[in-house]
Amino acid sequence: MNTTVIPGAIHYNISYINYQYEYNGFPTILAIIPWIYMLPTLFVILKIFSIYLQTDWDNLEPGKNQHVFLSISLSLIFSYLFFIFDYIEVRLPATGYFTSYCAGMGPNHLLKMVIFFAFYSNYCAMAFPFLMPVIRLVILMYPKDYNKYNKIIMRIFVSLILIYPISCTFFLLPAIGTCKQLEYPYQFGSIWIYYYGAAFGLRNSTFYLANIIIWLSLAIIANVTLFYKLEKAKERLITVQRSGISYRAQVSISKTTVVMIIFYMTNGVFILLYLIFYGTTSPMAYSTVIRPFSNELQICMVAWTFYRTHPVFNKALVNTEGASMERREHSRES
Repeated sequence: MNTTVIPGAIHYNISYINYQYEYNGFPTILAIIPWIYMLPTLFVILKIFSIYLQTDWDNLEPGKNQHVFLSISLSLIFSYLFFIFDYIEVRLPATGYFTSYCAGMGPNHLLKMVIFFAFYSNYCAMAFPFLMPVIRLVILMYPKDYNKYNKIIMRIFVSLILIYPISCTFFLLPAIGTCKQLEYPYQFGSIWIYYYGAAFGLRNSTFYLANIIIWLSLAIIANVTLFYKLEKAKERLITVQRSGISYRAQVSISKTTVVMIIFYMTNGVFILLYLIFYGTTSPMAYSTVIRPFSNELQICMVAWTFYRTHPVFNKALVNTEGASMERREHSRES
């Protein structure tokens, strides 16, 4: 393939083939910094997922809901996968460490797969948070049979969410992956992996913005409906103690959901800035540098908010209140 027709491509360019890695300032720093907070966050994500895997869901426990833990685990896992593939796509090659290697080979489909998995994991991570308010709505509306209905909802929606990103990435099928020079504010030798030759000239940014608008709207509608139902049900829930495990769990989930919605909006702002200012010398072009930190902040905030506020991770609280419940049950039986 004639790579001269690919704007910004570095393949077989002698200047890039002869490029030797050397410390290049902020691109190298940006490649190192994320691991300081993303490795501890990975531990937290695995801890949350382990609760789902290790809990005996046939025996209901206060504060634990099988489907809430599954939905937030899937959301965090796919968010972390997006971080990994986005890192391989932009920040790692931006250091210049692989510039010469990439320039010595032609565009290929293996590079495209990095793009595909970054897009795929991002769309999945965008959709899974919507399940949380839906699950809670079902619990509120069908307090006796919620588990049966939520099982059906999870079975259907998890399958659909895992499939639907294909409809947003089909245009990559005829495309090939390329290594391109990053534009302002990056310097010579800082590259990234992208694609060329997409079907119908489509771009991911259009699908991405549409998905943010759709999932943000659905999440807001579901949460507004949920909080309305909770307000209406206050009289029936008056006997629930505000210090109880279940109440604390609901507060934790609410805080986590709010954090998710906030970052839907910030990601929408970043994609708009990208569409308007990328490649220009405007200060807003620096949004390409800041954007990955916004995604990582979302992952960390969601994971740590849930981990630090949910009573399941506070053994002392769970054991103390669990013992109190047992004493109350024993007193009733006596």
